[in-house]
Amino acid sequence: MSVHIESPLGFTADFPEHTQVLEDSAAGPNTEQYGLLGGVLVTVIKDDNSVTDAPAANGWAHLMSDFYRDEHAGVVLTEGELNLPGKAAYAVLVGYSDSAGAARVAATVGVWENNRFIGVVVIWPYVNPEIEPRVDMLKEIVASISVA
Repeated sequence: MSVHIESPLGFTADFPEHTQVLEDSAAGPNTEQYGLLGGVLVTVIKDDNSVTDAPAANGWAHLMSDFYRDEHAGVVLTEGELNLPGKAAYAVLVGYSDSAGAARVAATVGVWENNRFIGVVVIWPYVNPEIEPRVDMLKEIVASISVA
């Protein structure tokens, strides 16, 4: 069973059961946030005024990752195309420590689908070096989001 979302921002998503829809997004206007099991926070951002093609979506992912690298002294763990059917999705994954000192991974993803852009930021607790970064989990999350 999954939680089906039809967003006024122009996307649909099918997130796992027990997903919490956060009523007030802390990320600002034109964003929606969702809490998934395991402490995973998904933010979906409509920013199609500044991104008009797939290469610009890649640039967006890099630009958004700068926040975690610069503001939180994070390091790039990996980056690249997620190779999802029907969409171009480029991700930059950054390891950083949050304000409480907890280790986290932030994945900034520029998604280009149906000639439209949507930005996705996924943050999760850094569990251990043997399984991080969890690119397969990120792929499942991004694959579950479709731009209408």
